[in-house]
Amino acid sequence: MAGYFRLQYHRLIRTLKDLGINPYLGIVFSALIFILLSNELFRRISYFQYIYQLIALIVVLQAGKVGRNEFLKNIYTVINYQKIRLLENLTLASPFVIVLFYKGFYLCALVTLCFSLLVLWYNKVGRSVFVIPSPFFRRPFEFSIGFRKYYWALILIYAVTLIALLVGNFNLAIFAYVSLLLVCMSFYATAEPVYYVWIHAQNPNVFLKEKMITAMLYSLYISLPLCVLLIGFFPLHVLIILSVTLCGFFYVLLGVIAKYANYPNQTSLIQIIAMAIGLVFPPFLLLLIPYFYKKSTQKLNAYLK
Repeated sequence: MAGYFRLQYHRLIRTLKDLGINPYLGIVFSALIFILLSNELFRRISYFQYIYQLIALIVVLQAGKVGRNEFLKNIYTVINYQKIRLLENLTLASPFVIVLFYKGFYLCALVTLCFSLLVLWYNKVGRSVFVIPSPFFRRPFEFSIGFRKYYWALILIYAVTLIALLVGNFNLAIFAYVSLLLVCMSFYATAEPVYYVWIHAQNPNVFLKEKMITAMLYSLYISLPLCVLLIGFFPLHVLIILSVTLCGFFYVLLGVIAKYANYPNQTSLIQIIAMAIGLVFPPFLLLLIPYFYKKSTQKLNAYLK
């Protein structure tokens, strides 16, 4: 069992090194970002402890994916398998529990801790007997797959938004709205196989423009109901809502073209840092998007004519 956790540790170190990051500095930096971001969100959003708790529960549930658990059951005895699941769940939940305790939300921390123990035997994440219909059938790929993969996140975001509207919490509603647009952006996080690009009889400019138009249109389908609700409930903040919508669409466009800026390889560390700066400082997107667009066309020239 100890060998399993040593393996996971070495996998983490190797992944960070492959990204060009000093693994130990990367771990420390990630912990600091987690603490600072958590503190900022608690400061800005009322009742954020419940959202924070839901995020923790979702993170813990990721350890219950079907494939990895069936693999572990084939390798380890029942007792060792349960010990591994227990330690994994506690490890995933502990950062959230510590922050909740520090902020004084003892009941939420206790519920999160208990939940991480209760789902010890649940290993069916990713398996469903239901076929989830997708509204993105005309041009299937990123949004079709992303919608089916992250439908639970969309439901959660809509639920949080409705709660925010009922209690009149504008900051929480905007947080949920931005989260929705970032989920749309995440649909383009993984580069498809070369064949999926090569089959398009288009030049890189046409290919990218069609991708961007599709992304904008489908993002509008998902986000428009929330945008209308926010404007209806908070008419005095209409300029803020429209500004956030515009920034969100720029985020989605950035996700589309950044996927191909280092194609067929995954996005590099420098590109990830540049994207992070663009997310935090939206005016930087006006320079970043044209730069990524140029890089993408250069990379796609090898596969599209």
